[in-house]
Amino acid sequence: MARSMSAGIEEEPALFDSARADTVGADAIGGEAALADAPEAVCDKLRGDEVLRGMWESPPRDGAVLRFFGLCAASGFFAILCAFAKGSLGFGLLAVVVGAPVVEETAKVVLPLMWLEKEPWRFRGVSSIAFTCVCSALVFASIENLLYFHVYIPKDKLTAGIIQYRLSVCTLMHVACTMISTCGLARAWREARKVFSAFSAPAVTPYLVVAMVVHGIYNAVAAIFSLAG
Repeated sequence: MARSMSAGIEEEPALFDSARADTVGADAIGGEAALADAPEAVCDKLRGDEVLRGMWESPPRDGAVLRFFGLCAASGFFAILCAFAKGSLGFGLLAVVVGAPVVEETAKVVLPLMWLEKEPWRFRGVSSIAFTCVCSALVFASIENLLYFHVYIPKDKLTAGIIQYRLSVCTLMHVACTMISTCGLARAWREARKVFSAFSAPAVTPYLVVAMVVHGIYNAVAAIFSLAG
């Protein structure tokens, strides 16, 4: 009786070889600092590390192409929603310089980031991460341009120069800022693959903040020239 009370979960027959990739980290106790020395936590961490290594070394290939393009489409759709929601922020200087960059730069990479957190081994390389994020940025820029051409800018003030500027400079700005965030995603992915570990989302934060700052500076300069003109 005493032995059954002191036994840990690692001795449960039902748990032998039962770890799966979709459960690693869900209810795991291996990462709990307060339980670091507990036999159950040690066993749980070792089992989780083994599963992660296995997924990195032999990632599942079923539906990879469909899932990849589905993510591109979903990421673009999410960017569209945020583009419309951004209109509720208004066009005051604070909204343009701070609010819009935060919303837009987050929207363009949030779904790839969420997928990397859950299943980073699904990405076969940095190029697939960059492609997904660039697709999202292009969709976002396209929807934003359409809103400016048909909603935000009065028809009597919409000139060929404005259209050309938004299609070229503004689109390039969106892609460039997204690529800054993508550098963070790629670096965190490489670090995770190097040691067969989970993806670290906090490691992306500095890059995302830089993208927001660059976007904010661009918006501030554009707003100043607009007011001056």
